[in-house]
Amino acid sequence: MRRLRVLLATGTVAILVGGLPAAGAEAASDRPGGRILTLAVANEHGTGELRSVRPDGTGVHAYGRVLIWFASPDYSPDGGRIAYVDGFDIRTMAADGTDDRWLVGAPCGPSSPRWSPDARWIAFESCSDIYQVSTKGYEDGFVNATHNDLNDLQPAWNPSGSRFATATLPGVHVYRAAGSEPRQVSDLPGAVRLDWNPNGRTIAIAAEGDLWLLDLLTGAQRRLTNTPGVIEAHPVWSPDGRWLAFARGPDDPDDPGAALAPKVWLMTATGTRSHSTGVPGIPSSWRFTP
Repeated sequence: MRRLRVLLATGTVAILVGGLPAAGAEAASDRPGGRILTLAVANEHGTGELRSVRPDGTGVHAYGRVLIWFASPDYSPDGGRIAYVDGFDIRTMAADGTDDRWLVGAPCGPSSPRWSPDARWIAFESCSDIYQVSTKGYEDGFVNATHNDLNDLQPAWNPSGSRFATATLPGVHVYRAAGSEPRQVSDLPGAVRLDWNPNGRTIAIAAEGDLWLLDLLTGAQRRLTNTPGVIEAHPVWSPDGRWLAFARGPDDPDDPGAALAPKVWLMTATGTRSHSTGVPGIPSSWRFTP
């Protein structure tokens, strides 16, 4: 794939109230395909059963595994395997729940494992850094890819696998996959979760209970949601980049800033046609599967 040129905005980026379409986006299909991995948590920061579901809320497959929210399972690029966190370990299994494999134990409690586009690496957060482990096991490769004090919270690969973005406090930073100093592309405060659109140009960001779109070529940001008392988080792009799945629920009075009884919602890449799928919990990955 062509290499993405990123504008590196080290100061305040332009913030738009509207009018930022997803670059090159075509009309979104009325019936998006693939399957979405979800955790059926009752609270955004709780535990829930791992499930797979179609975007219309049908075809639910339950794996019989209860995982903490930051286990954040991720489909492999071909949809054939799933990476997830179990305690201090990064593990993978076949998409039907069989062939479970241990990859590596993390130095601190890990979160948010994400497959590289070539399926050779899984990046994950641990000790506020981003590590990468070979999908063949740690003996084939295990490195700290960031080594800094930015408090990197979650990785998201670009489509070519040449870079990954991280939610940090504050903002969003981009690294070269082979290692580099971080480059700030957004100073959005409170960025905690994110996903890089397959179009290569836009990143969806969850920050302070709302969703944002960042255009990497212009540095412009667009606020997708503005809902006092309601939390939107955990953005996940569809495989074709035309739809965005996310979690939505009322602000939990016992855990301010977290969604209570969240459900999986969808909207188009331009922020329209927002609707609930009726599926309880939070989404973590969306792929076309075998």
